[in-house]
Amino acid sequence: MERGSISFPAAVILGLLVGTGAALAGFFVGQGFLQGRRPERYVSVKGLAERDVKADLAVWTLSFTATGADISAVSATSERDRELVRAFITKSGFIDREIVPLATRINDQFAFATLMGPPNVEASRRYVITAGFEIRTTKIDAVREASQMTSELIRQGVVLDGHQDGSGANPAYLFTRLSDIRPAMLAQAAKSARALAEQFAADSKTHLVAIRRASEGVFQVMSRDGETPNATEERASIEKKLRLVTTVDYYLAE
Repeated sequence: MERGSISFPAAVILGLLVGTGAALAGFFVGQGFLQGRRPERYVSVKGLAERDVKADLAVWTLSFTATGADISAVSATSERDRELVRAFITKSGFIDREIVPLATRINDQFAFATLMGPPNVEASRRYVITAGFEIRTTKIDAVREASQMTSELIRQGVVLDGHQDGSGANPAYLFTRLSDIRPAMLAQAAKSARALAEQFAADSKTHLVAIRRASEGVFQVMSRDGETPNATEERASIEKKLRLVTTVDYYLAE
């Protein structure tokens, strides 16, 4: 026999070993593929956390208008109204750092009308001056009480503008300490979600293994009696409800 050659029986045995090894390797690869393709067993639950809170910041706009045919007379009326409104605000218990004067706006309605055609405004209402104050304060109850007493200004001849913020609420009551309450509400929502998942696992004769996926969700701020979130109702309400709904997926096992 020449050096380097393999006898016929040895070649047959070697071929069988190689074939068997390839078959075994294919088996295990196939098993791994099947394992990877098995559907995941998990349950998706929602955890709820709610808390009643009180607004801690009030934003109240008190604006007024004066109109007339003579700009000097309208300006004098606006200055008189400014003094009356400022006196009312001070009497209601608010201090300088809580009061921000608004920019005074003067509108000549004739000037605007000439651009659009003949003026459709009475001469006695040609000039309109709007001014006012914005109150930003933590004195929530004081704002609520004072905002119910503005008829006093009306009796003095002040024409309140009825200015509202973008949400339609004036005064607007805000809750600004969401970051302080967030951790506790997240923990409450997570606990709620796990309780639901454990109940499902018990009913299905399985048990929880680990968290597959979790979503913090979005905080909703609404009026305490509101059925659904509404920006205007929420900002107009002093008593509010915070709601957090989280979604958690848990793996299940027999």
